[in-house]
Amino acid sequence: MKSKKSIMDPFMGVEIRNVKESDMAQILRDAEIRRQQEIADWESRSKPLYELVFSEYFTVGDIIAKSYATSFTPHSEMRCGGESSNYRGGFISRLVLKVVPDNNDVPVRKLTFDGVSIVRAGDYISAQIPRFEEKKVESGFICGHEHYNSLYLGRDFKPEESAIELALFSADGKVSADGKVLRRDRSIDYDRFMKK
Repeated sequence: MKSKKSIMDPFMGVEIRNVKESDMAQILRDAEIRRQQEIADWESRSKPLYELVFSEYFTVGDIIAKSYATSFTPHSEMRCGGESSNYRGGFISRLVLKVVPDNNDVPVRKLTFDGVSIVRAGDYISAQIPRFEEKKVESGFICGHEHYNSLYLGRDFKPEESAIELALFSADGKVSADGKVLRRDRSIDYDRFMKK
């Protein structure tokens, strides 16, 4: 009589109990088929990042500017079992804006912006917002390290989003007479989302 075991379904992440050894191979094949079908679905819906950036208009209610220290450890100086070298990397600036959207269907009420801007409470702005979900797909091993490809899928707006560009249309609550942009401020990672 064949013994029964418990295994973890590698795709669903759940334990399957009392499985005959003869059925294990089929369970693993089925899980791999489901995984490949999901990857194929992601690939069919994936878009380049520049197609997943959307512009919306807001009135700024409140702003908090924060600064963060950064540090880094070069790969060449990483040590296993010891202390790796760590270097100061300077500072980054992040703005947190409470906003009211022009479009009532947009749920965004807070924008973060990794960069410097002169935007103030009461200003009228447009914000370019990347709206995507990243899926990582294993692509193999290179030099003993596992590598992944990134796929980007569209998603709906969330109450808190990150902007890559702020375009200022007004100062002190007064929109410019010709409706032109007075200033554009771009985030640290703006270029990542532009068409190459």
